[in-house]
Amino acid sequence: MILDEGNIITKDNNANYIGEIISEGLTNPVVRELCTQGQGKSSEEIKKIQNEFCRFVGFCILFRSAQDIGKYMSLDNREEQSKFLKEKIAEKLGIDKGEVEFRKKDIVRYAYQNFKKNGYVFHAANSASVKMKMITGLRDNIATPEQQKELLYIEHIYRKYDPASPYSPLGHGAIDILENKTGWFFDGFPIHSMGYANSPQWFSYFCGKSYVYFDSIPEERRNGYANRDYKTALEAIIWLIKDRNMSVEDAKKMIYFFKKCWSEYKNTTPCLMFVPVKEVEVNDGIEFEQYLSDEGTNELFNDIILGKVNPGKNYCCKKTIEPEKLSYTDLSSILPRFIIDRKKLIDDESQNNLNQLRTQYDKEER
Repeated sequence: MILDEGNIITKDNNANYIGEIISEGLTNPVVRELCTQGQGKSSEEIKKIQNEFCRFVGFCILFRSAQDIGKYMSLDNREEQSKFLKEKIAEKLGIDKGEVEFRKKDIVRYAYQNFKKNGYVFHAANSASVKMKMITGLRDNIATPEQQKELLYIEHIYRKYDPASPYSPLGHGAIDILENKTGWFFDGFPIHSMGYANSPQWFSYFCGKSYVYFDSIPEERRNGYANRDYKTALEAIIWLIKDRNMSVEDAKKMIYFFKKCWSEYKNTTPCLMFVPVKEVEVNDGIEFEQYLSDEGTNELFNDIILGKVNPGKNYCCKKTIEPEKLSYTDLSSILPRFIIDRKKLIDDESQNNLNQLRTQYDKEER
């Protein structure tokens, strides 16, 4: 069931159907074309695709509907996009197009209430994690003591070979545990969350995504986990072992940890969860009046076009959010997996070295 889109959303009628609405919108051919991350895209092209996805999400949050999304997403000009949003709000409120400027306060109030005060923040997670969270809710420290112990142990092994580095091939996985940042994380707009959807982020980093540790690896090698490509992900681990000249014993432990995690996450898909902004209180300080000036109105509608419910990112929250407050969508339709042409990954000499290392560690395991 989707809310009556003619009403201004309030705290009382703000049931969380946004994931269902986003999923419906992703079937639109215009949305699919603009928001799908295709193979061989440059970083600039990917950033543009992510921005289009954010624009799409902003529209769906504002109207709690994907109706007319194709028309809106076909607009390239920021002024035309803003005008379209205002006129659609006017239509919802029964305001004639010719009266849009005269009824500015009503239109701004609709946008402020629906998007800023009763919008959503974003939490990215893999499908297995989402399934659990839709039963237990979002809560502090969902990792088991055993999982935390394993992460800290892998971090300990790595630090034997690179003790002074401020970075880790696990990203913030172990550091957050040490610093007691063990809540759940969210962003105020979805462009950042798309990068985390193939979670856990620390495992994606461990499989080659980190640009700090895998700077000499071609871009094609970095997405082994995102593509659920076992060989490419494993070779990134072996590359790290070789680069840090780890002992065979430590290498065995690293590879064992990788294989264990791979078995757990290999069949998951990337997802994005939506949490009512009121539950995390990040927009409590904003007021309707600040958007009534021309500058304020432009800021509000620019934020909607950017999907920016709140400008913050990587918030750590320890508050429990109950399952009925949550919603999600599967992003696998716009974050597809690709078959990698392995002949183009690295030169023959490097490939032979990796094959020898893999054979050596496999023999040691047996």
